[in-house]
Amino acid sequence: IYELAVTIAAGESQRGSDMGIGTAVRHRLGRFEVPAAEFYRGRFIDLDDLAAKVARFADPKRILEIGCGDGAFAQRLTATHPHAQYLGIDIAGTAGRLYRGDPDRAVFRTVRSTDLLDEAPDPFDLVVIVDVIHHIRTELRPAVLRDAADLTAPDGLLMVKDWERGTGPAHYAAFLADRYVSGDRTVNFPTPADLRCLLATALPGFEVRATERIRPRRNNILYALSRPI
Repeated sequence: IYELAVTIAAGESQRGSDMGIGTAVRHRLGRFEVPAAEFYRGRFIDLDDLAAKVARFADPKRILEIGCGDGAFAQRLTATHPHAQYLGIDIAGTAGRLYRGDPDRAVFRTVRSTDLLDEAPDPFDLVVIVDVIHHIRTELRPAVLRDAADLTAPDGLLMVKDWERGTGPAHYAAFLADRYVSGDRTVNFPTPADLRCLLATALPGFEVRATERIRPRRNNILYALSRPI
């Protein structure tokens, strides 16, 4: 599960300035950092599969990613949506540092979703939140989703992908990776019921259009949400 440091809501960071051992090691890999990050990430999620499934539902001109991390998914989004402008935000000062896509169509900023909302930007046709929810303290999760909703255009699409809590080896590996490699001491994966309830209560103006499983693990669930037509 790729490195991100989002969390957000009332001006409070979940992970603070901690750096996991995985990040510290990666920063020393030089030209091997990108392939190493791709290999590690691929044990848990296929970002190409995720991007392809997002593209089934959306043909945006303006994309916002909340919790963009190192820019790996941004690179897929700008490739699958060649006419779109992309903005990635994260509280980490290194947001987008591994992005290797078109530099003219992607902007990365160190800013919280609530601060971006205060700037009153034009709404986005597509807002994506990928593997962010389980890094946010439970009581702050609704506020982040409400920010995302307010940043989504009236006819836009909000897509939330997260890792559902499970009991198998893959889930325990994901927990250990986030807890000890990425360095998130408070990681808390939602159960399937918890995630559905969160989306329903935090996004009352939205309805779930579709759900998708993302390779290679069934724990990866993607929700496509929009306002009723």
